[in-house]
Formats: sequence, C-alpha cells, structure tokens
Amino acid sequence: MEQKLAKLQANLEADNSFGEKLFSLETSQEVQNYLKENGMDFSEDEINAVKNALVKTAEKGELSDADLGEVAGGIAVTTGIAAISATITAANFTHNVTRGRW
Repeated sequence: MEQKLAKLQANLEADNSFGEKLFSLETSQEVQNYLKENGMDFSEDEINAVKNALVKTAEKGELSDADLGEVAGGIAVTTGIAAISATITAANFTHNVTRGRW
C-alpha cells in the first residue's frame, strides 16, 4: 500500500488535472477505474480506507494513532496519507474530499 500511495502522491504533484479529475469522481468504482487507467491498482477497500483517512485529516487536521490503525498498512501508510493530504490541501481539493464523494 505504501508504494501505491507514493505513486498516487507523485501523480497528484505532477499533474493538477489528475487531482481535479480524481476528486471529481463520485464512486469508489469510478476512482478504481481511473487509477487503473493511470497505472495504479487499488482495491475498493484500499480506496475507501484512503478516502476515510483523507476525510478525517481534512476534518481534524491530522490523524490520531487510532485513526491510522484503521488504514490498511497502519503506520507504514502514515507518510503517504499525510503527503497526499498536504498535496490536496495545497491544491485546494480538500473541499471535494469532504463532500461525500467516493
């Protein structure tokens, strides 16, 4: 999962339109298909775990140890979620993440 998050982070940083498209999708199935088209193979469970972590980060500003434990991969994923959260916040995508999409 950590490698997948690193690749997702790299794509978000490299291409603003990638993030805009990703965070405009409505369902985890659409996200899964879009990521697959871009060379990333996330399961729907992984997508939902990432979404939940990003929403909690957007709401709280950071994740607690208990929140992190809910994300597949636990602490190894912490850096990836934090980096992705920072990227979407900097790119002003946070409002999309909290709208109940995917």
